[in-house]
Amino acid sequence: MTEGEQIRAFERDVLDEHHKSFLFYQYSDDIVIPYLLQTYGDTERHRDNLVRNGHNATSLSFYLNNMLHGLGHCIRWMINKGGTGIKDASGNTYLQIHEMAADFLGWGTGYHMIAQEFVTWSRGIKRANMNEEKKTITFTNPEGYEYSKIYGGQLLYAKRIADSFDSYPHEEMEEEFIKWFQEIDFTKPPIANHIKWQQGRSSASYPMLYLKMKDILFPELDETTEFQGYNLQQIRQFYALVFLNFHFIRWVEAVLDSRAGNNNLFFGSNPLELSQQQFEKFVSNITGLAMDVSRAIIADLTFDPFSFHTSVSIQPFIRSFSGHYYILPNLFAQLEPSRMILGALNKGVKKNVYDTLINTIEKVNLGLVYDTAKGLEGSICYLEKQIKNNGQTISPDLILIDPSDKFLLVADYKHFIGPITASEVDYKMKELEKGISQVTKYIEHLSQLSMVDLLCIQDFSIVGLLITHKLLPVPIPKGKSVPIFDLESFIEDINQVIQGNQRLRDLAQKIHTAFTKKPNIEFKDFQCYQEVS
Repeated sequence: MTEGEQIRAFERDVLDEHHKSFLFYQYSDDIVIPYLLQTYGDTERHRDNLVRNGHNATSLSFYLNNMLHGLGHCIRWMINKGGTGIKDASGNTYLQIHEMAADFLGWGTGYHMIAQEFVTWSRGIKRANMNEEKKTITFTNPEGYEYSKIYGGQLLYAKRIADSFDSYPHEEMEEEFIKWFQEIDFTKPPIANHIKWQQGRSSASYPMLYLKMKDILFPELDETTEFQGYNLQQIRQFYALVFLNFHFIRWVEAVLDSRAGNNNLFFGSNPLELSQQQFEKFVSNITGLAMDVSRAIIADLTFDPFSFHTSVSIQPFIRSFSGHYYILPNLFAQLEPSRMILGALNKGVKKNVYDTLINTIEKVNLGLVYDTAKGLEGSICYLEKQIKNNGQTISPDLILIDPSDKFLLVADYKHFIGPITASEVDYKMKELEKGISQVTKYIEHLSQLSMVDLLCIQDFSIVGLLITHKLLPVPIPKGKSVPIFDLESFIEDINQVIQGNQRLRDLAQKIHTAFTKKPNIEFKDFQCYQEVS
């Protein structure tokens, strides 16, 4: 076999089969799934304790993210197994069950990390080197991409998510939570049995949360926008109220942990278990939405076990092979709502719905950029300006010209969703390269022109820019002259330049400096310590 064939054989015969050797795999998915969810929830709940005990907070966050994706793989394996080979778990102690769950989830986490490397290798993003003597495969980063910038982008992305979460009405929620907390009978777990699920609808926190969702979930669209089965107003209402109740459970868990520490077993991260009909009624009860609306939203957020590239971070509702639903409130309350809803809509039949809205979303965001950029001193701004040159027509999304400084900036906007899997990273890399080529062509055409409208641009300095909707922490090709900036950062920089009474050239220099700056960390090669033959 060639080296490539050997690597593929390892992937097929070892990597994709190893989960079957774990004892927990021999049980029913209705036994395994809730314990997997609880194991993840308990680990995440003790994040702060682990940091206080010396663990690096950033490394821990990345590990928990890998664990979350590993959880999805474990669930996928269990559901796709169907009802075969089921053992009786009644003879195991509580501790034994949790140890099996931890072992199985540990492999799922490791599998996710290794599988990411295999996917990037198969897409030509990385190289794989085999060492038959040592029985290892080492995945190496090929030259030509700025891998060192990924880590910095991930940190900034995580910070923005944290800042968004911190902007929720936490003081108001906690004030209400203290009152709700007093109604819980702690002699009769679980917590969920003591919650008055409808109380969130009349709470003081809900209107504030809903306003936040207007800023986070499709702020570019009208509330009546339809998503086949529900509209935007309803999905915002759903998220705000389900989050409010599930975040209360997470808050109670934190209070109990602070009192009992590791002895808090009975009120651990217990997932909810409901039939499909019960779950639909449950969501309708919490949100006040009609049953058919609840059903449609649940369907989009239900984990698809047949998709290798989905994740519980975008589809957090787990439906077992037998049809039972498992929901971990602790997990749902952590998820970034925009990424969850966007990701879920882009899976399966709803992708065409989202695709029809892209043009509207892009135009609204371009309008925001245009309105902000008009404030640059001495600059003239063009939006989607059609320009003809040698029989060809170009239509850049944005052109900024400072005539007195003989400076021009041309930019295109791309409404990309941040990747969650290696395959999506590969897709975004290719799309970014296409965008860079497009902006480079704009620069070439504009360099050949003497006029834009009635403005002479002869001998002007011309620079390009690619603007993305969100941060994209993916490898960026080296040697590219076109910076890539996210919308939020671009608008922040424009406002800073305006406030500082600076000009367009200063904005371009600010962007160039930020884009070319390298973080003080380098990616290391990933080594897979498994037999390759």
